[in-house]
Amino acid sequence: MSRIKATSLHLVITIMALGAVFAVVRTLWYPHPLLTADGGWQAFALLAGASLALGPLLTLVVFRSGKKRLRIDLALVVLAQIAAFGFCTHLLYARRIQMVVYSQGAFHALDQAHLALIGPKGRALLRRLPDRPAYVYVKLPHSKKAMLGVEIRTLQGEPPVFLRGWRYRPYTPRIRKQALAQGYPLVAIAHKNPVAARILARFRADHPRQTNTVFVPLRGTYSSVMLAFNPRDGRLAGMLPFNPGIGGPHS
Repeated sequence: MSRIKATSLHLVITIMALGAVFAVVRTLWYPHPLLTADGGWQAFALLAGASLALGPLLTLVVFRSGKKRLRIDLALVVLAQIAAFGFCTHLLYARRIQMVVYSQGAFHALDQAHLALIGPKGRALLRRLPDRPAYVYVKLPHSKKAMLGVEIRTLQGEPPVFLRGWRYRPYTPRIRKQALAQGYPLVAIAHKNPVAARILARFRADHPRQTNTVFVPLRGTYSSVMLAFNPRDGRLAGMLPFNPGIGGPHS
């Protein structure tokens, strides 16, 4: 077998393995739009880079037909690739999004590290909810005085509101309507940010029927995006891979 043929075969096998992992990542661990918002792309890029560098590239370097130690060298290449592949896949799995919390006009994506901060009641609710990621919302008091108390306790050292698991409730259609009612209208965002205006104009050109789209932020660990919803049925119509930085609903 020639060097090029061996490298090509190794490359095909590696790409097939990466494709299988990406299918799991895309559908189960980081379903749309979480892959963009919470670092899934970066972790998968690390997996792909390590697998290609420690696999086909090293095969290209060490392979020489008739070489005495060829089998040992190739075995070491495969072992190194499997180790890197396993580590990066575990990293993707460990960082997967397990809960999405709606709080104060925005969604927050929580991974395993966040779950340690939401308290036993939040984790108990997560265990009861069948879907992953589970969708919940933060039930807040209606009076201004009580909300002031919530904000004061934050200043006194309590976790951020979206991490207060004792306030979690299942995300219902009624709450979904409230979330859409608090969304950002397309025109309001465009008026606030010239860069957003250009991106939103392109979005509007790609979605000509979405004339009344509302946007709700999704805040991940590494980045934030704006989710575009159809206000009539609550369906996700698209996503803007950035956060225009508006301070609050309709502000």
